[in-house]
Amino acid sequence: MKTGFPSSNQSPGDLPTEAEMFQQIMVTVEASWQNRLSYTQIEQWLLNFRGDVFDVGYERQLALWLLCNFVYYNDREVRHLCRTAFREFLHFTLNSLPLEPGRDWEEAANGVLENTRFYHSGRAGESGGYVLYFFRQENNLGVRNFLTQPDKLPATVDTIVFVDDVVLSGEQAEPYLNRVTSAYDANKRKILLTFFSTNEAEHLLNKNDITVISCIKLDERCRCFSNESNVFVNHPSHRDKCKELAEAYGSKLKPDHPLGYSDGQYAFGFHYNTPDNTLPLFWSERGNWIPVMKRYDKIYGKGGLNELGRFI
Repeated sequence: MKTGFPSSNQSPGDLPTEAEMFQQIMVTVEASWQNRLSYTQIEQWLLNFRGDVFDVGYERQLALWLLCNFVYYNDREVRHLCRTAFREFLHFTLNSLPLEPGRDWEEAANGVLENTRFYHSGRAGESGGYVLYFFRQENNLGVRNFLTQPDKLPATVDTIVFVDDVVLSGEQAEPYLNRVTSAYDANKRKILLTFFSTNEAEHLLNKNDITVISCIKLDERCRCFSNESNVFVNHPSHRDKCKELAEAYGSKLKPDHPLGYSDGQYAFGFHYNTPDNTLPLFWSERGNWIPVMKRYDKIYGKGGLNELGRFI
């Protein structure tokens, strides 16, 4: 059943007006999003909301509020995350060394690198490989620090680090990492180094002796519709209605995961892709839906064969 649009006489719990949110979004687009999003693109995205759940005006207001809270990581920020992830890895590894008075920590760090090899998590062509390129650049690592194949680990190396951007459910990372590390000696340390992780993913991978190190651990505050959500901390009366909106449209866009893969409920993405744990109403292209954020889905078939004619 549709409900009316909230009163225009705003109280402290009311959402900002559509005009106010548009203004804030465009400031953010110019300052942080490298002008990757235009006013026209946002308007086209808002045309998806046709009043199926609430009044059209209220749907647009809720959608814009979600977009106001979308966190976009541009090229500069991704490179910063690469440096931060490397520091977290060194900090973790050096902390695991036995305490020795007068230890030369720079020499110890060089020793860690000598006994470590990096590799991307996931298949070639996925986000891990893309991130690994900038990871090498930003941390001044030599080519010899990286593996060309995960099963070609030198006998003298005791640590392999798989690099990726996110591990949120762990359901996709677990079978891949278990498969490629199954032949390793028990004394080899296996690490997944990532920008973002969750407790759930860490617990799942830890069961298989894979240590997760991340820059940021996402919790319930990062999920749009949880009771602890940062998105609605000042507007709690709109949270359940916004979830109803996202579920109603999301069920048409991604029936098995209307709020993102494994009920992610996230609102973030990178300049090169948007994770499928993020709300589908941002990125789906199913049917006639117009996305506001780009997502490049994994193609498990041959892919592209129907479009190759344009290259001939």
